[in-house]
Amino acid sequence: MTYYGFGNLRRETQDILIAVLVLGIAFAIAGFSDNRFHETLLGALLTVVVSLFAVAIAFLGHELSHRKVARDYGGWAEFRLWPLGILLALITSFFGVILAAPGAVNIAGVYGNERIGKTALAGPGFNLIAGFAFLILSAVGIFFSALGSIFLEISYLNFYLGAFNMIPFGPLDGAKVMRWDFRIFVLVFAVLIFMTVFVGIVFLGL
Repeated sequence: MTYYGFGNLRRETQDILIAVLVLGIAFAIAGFSDNRFHETLLGALLTVVVSLFAVAIAFLGHELSHRKVARDYGGWAEFRLWPLGILLALITSFFGVILAAPGAVNIAGVYGNERIGKTALAGPGFNLIAGFAFLILSAVGIFFSALGSIFLEISYLNFYLGAFNMIPFGPLDGAKVMRWDFRIFVLVFAVLIFMTVFVGIVFLGL
């Protein structure tokens, strides 16, 4: 069985690269806004590099987790860019709060609330696990402060992206998870929100 619009690996790769690049720049801009855009050239370059690295892990891991679970269920799944989402991410980044929806994995051939819910949960689930993993790794900051800070940024971004996507609204993952199992939705959403606030305030001072 085939589905219209799927199977274009070149387009998918291009869309993913654009999404990672723009989202990485958006998070860098948000970081600049915290300092009222007073950054040295070296500091700005470092912020952009760290943001791109963090997004490559958190965003790619999120989307590819959706894709893997959908394909494991026998469906078709490919990432597609959302131009309006790209624009919104860049605009909101200047205000320090990013609407992180530059695109999504389009899925066909996966049916039933349980399978759809589990496919939706795969993305935030990856972010939850990765967030805790990088939070633990940030302990290396005791020996290498710069590396520890980078791991904290990656941890925070994972929790943030996971929490954002668990909002039970429209096409976001939370709505699909809530339709499948309300208890799992509440548990995962609550933990992601708590960890986003906890890491952001306690460790990063946001």
